[in-house]
Amino acid sequence: MDEAELSALRAELATLEAGEALVSAERRRLHEKIDFGYGNDATRAREREVSDERHELHRRIDALRELLGVAPPDPPPAGSAFPADEHLPLDGR
Repeated sequence: MDEAELSALRAELATLEAGEALVSAERRRLHEKIDFGYGNDATRAREREVSDERHELHRRIDALRELLGVAPPDPPPAGSAFPADEHLPLDGR
């Protein structure tokens, strides 16, 4: 593969990763809605669609990473998904 092709693949990977971040954020919001009892049939159907889209994005991202020989980023450390908020109490006070 020449440099132009590699550059195009890297750009596609970056675009897919950015899209995955947006889809994952929407999925988190839907899960919160469902988990806190505000979900309905439409919410659950949308969550299923978003999850399917996210799985497809992951499949494409993994394939591009393998093609480019790029390792996936390290997972975030265990604990809060939002480390800056770890000092906040869980009960909202």
